[in-house]
Amino acid sequence: SAATSLSSRTVNDLASFSREDDAASTQSRSAPPRKPFVTKTNGRTYLSDPTLPYPLPVDLQELHRQSLRTLLLFQLFGGPVCSPSFAKRPPTRVLDLGCGYGFWSMMCHSYFSRKGHSNISFTGLDIAALGGNWAEQPPDKNMQWTFVQHDMRNIPFPFADGEFDLVMCKELSLVNRLPQFQELIDEFLRLLKPGGVLEAWDCDHPIRMLRPHGEQENQVTELGAYHLGNSTPLSGPQNTYLYEYNGWINKYLESQQLLNWPCANIGSYFVQEPLLTGHGSKRLAIPLTEVRWEREVVGGVVTKDGKSYIDTGRLSGRGPNNNNNSSSSNVDGNVTGEKRCRVLGSAQLALRQTALQTVLGFIEAMEPVLRETSGKKQDEWDAWMGKLMKELIEKDGASCGECLEVGAWWGMK
Repeated sequence: SAATSLSSRTVNDLASFSREDDAASTQSRSAPPRKPFVTKTNGRTYLSDPTLPYPLPVDLQELHRQSLRTLLLFQLFGGPVCSPSFAKRPPTRVLDLGCGYGFWSMMCHSYFSRKGHSNISFTGLDIAALGGNWAEQPPDKNMQWTFVQHDMRNIPFPFADGEFDLVMCKELSLVNRLPQFQELIDEFLRLLKPGGVLEAWDCDHPIRMLRPHGEQENQVTELGAYHLGNSTPLSGPQNTYLYEYNGWINKYLESQQLLNWPCANIGSYFVQEPLLTGHGSKRLAIPLTEVRWEREVVGGVVTKDGKSYIDTGRLSGRGPNNNNNSSSSNVDGNVTGEKRCRVLGSAQLALRQTALQTVLGFIEAMEPVLRETSGKKQDEWDAWMGKLMKELIEKDGASCGECLEVGAWWGMK
């Protein structure tokens, strides 16, 4: 499948990488002492500094998950940046914050190189030292790449004022605590030259359920996702295991002063910042599987513009290839005209399977803190996790509309 292909390709890209390799020191513009690693009871490698808020592993498995998430967002957003500022004029100096091994930078370089712009300079910043000689080698041998090891809690960053014309913040909601957010944004803006762009991509950590609503036919829905607006109806998940997970992840993130709903909050920081103009945003929901109301609309409740009503005139759907067109179903709340029910293609299903894979990978990666928050013993956690996996993978346990919510925000200095 497409999801398997993406997964295999990313694993191959990562095969020679390890953050734990101490064989060589990195040659970077800023070289603080290497943070020690610790292997926890789940066999995953984490940063051991107890003062760090970052709860995710720093191993190959996590880098694979993050790369899949980046590929997912890249496909949904149509490229490496959403800001229209670079539609005709690409950036020249790019800062990739929380870069990992530079996968987003590599994708960005490849994207603009295909358009004839191969001289973009990329700088990646991350707290975890890159293993071996990776810092000295660009993610793509043809790109200009510099790696800087730095803890983002330490402000100022080791860069000059106005050094970059694009600062990219990808999934940083678990890196710094909420009280430091404004200070961080001020620092990001210091690094931008006038006319430069600050852009952020992130995903919500709890899972909500997308309810039936007026469908918009556009490129995003053709990919298998939905636009989110102020009137898009969302509610808590119907799946029991995801409901329990939401309780634990919310409790943990709130206790650590970390942002649990980035998609609902990041935009306000951009809008309230007086130095940023030309604000823009995209918010999308990616169902984790085929949703029941996309194909079964008999006797249900359809919501349009956020309001629920019973449509007694709906007919059961038999798919787009059925010769009996009168049996097609309307899923967008329009009772005056008949439309076929939505039947997903292989590419749409692959996109959703990739989203599900990254969600399950995130829950697995968060095991130490979630298990502690839930009060479960190791065997109890293992049993719970096994049931969750079986429910979502084998039993279509997210067919009520449970989804991954993602977003992008940007503004110009």
